[in-house]
Amino acid sequence: MRKPLFFVLALLGLSLGLAQAPIKVRIGFNPTQNSDQLRPAAQAIADYIEKEFKGTIEVEVFIPTEYRGLIEAMRGGNLDFAFFPPDGYVIAHQDVGAEVLLKSVRGNSPYYWSAIIVRKDSGIRRIEQLEGKTIAWVDKNSAAGYVFPRAALISRGINPDKFFSKQIFAGKHDAAVLAVLNRSVDAAATFANDDRNKSGAWTQFLKPEEAAQITAIFYTRPIPGDTFTVSKQFLTKYPNLTKGIAAAIRRIRTPESKLLFNLYRIDYMVPAKDSDYDVVREARRIAGQ
Repeated sequence: MRKPLFFVLALLGLSLGLAQAPIKVRIGFNPTQNSDQLRPAAQAIADYIEKEFKGTIEVEVFIPTEYRGLIEAMRGGNLDFAFFPPDGYVIAHQDVGAEVLLKSVRGNSPYYWSAIIVRKDSGIRRIEQLEGKTIAWVDKNSAAGYVFPRAALISRGINPDKFFSKQIFAGKHDAAVLAVLNRSVDAAATFANDDRNKSGAWTQFLKPEEAAQITAIFYTRPIPGDTFTVSKQFLTKYPNLTKGIAAAIRRIRTPESKLLFNLYRIDYMVPAKDSDYDVVREARRIAGQ
């Protein structure tokens, strides 16, 4: 008995494996430094995830020009995951329902710090000596580059808007550090990986002989680590895929893999919950954000 042509074609289609198109996954990366330097590390993360899922997903990298860009992209439905800084996550959770999945660990600590840095030859050793001086912040949505140091100064009875003669926003941590090195400003707020003046943005973005000219004179309270966060829409539509991508990120650990280290000097990431970032909400309130 001859089978109808449409039946034969249907079987042929099945035999050829008419596969479903890969699911597009859009991941945003916090612009802590020049995008030309950040993009290769971000693309390496994207390539790793695609390989882990054996071509069933296609990862698209997004690097905005400013911190707020990640939030706006997620608000517009154009971003599924993001490496949000703590402050950016809090805003994204509040404004667009983003959910934190993981937080970063550097060394053995799920925290980092904000440091106010100066040139060693400036003679400035205490915060009080910065009165009437100039300072570079990073971005109003940067925990280490603005929110936490501003809140810390206010808690000490210092009004930054009156205390400093000039405040500028450098836009990125590397630019803030360079502003101090080049004497464009007297001080800058940036991230630090410890509170012992050993490791921070100045040791990461400067040559050793340049970093040796910089010192931290003030540290804030610890800040919970940068996040890996998912949009509300993607989590609702693909809950299992969300778990799988988070698990893939968790498998990246130094020294076996340098993918996260090359990205943001992260050694590995651990599960996080929204309440971990209540301290950020408190700092935002004090800072008047």
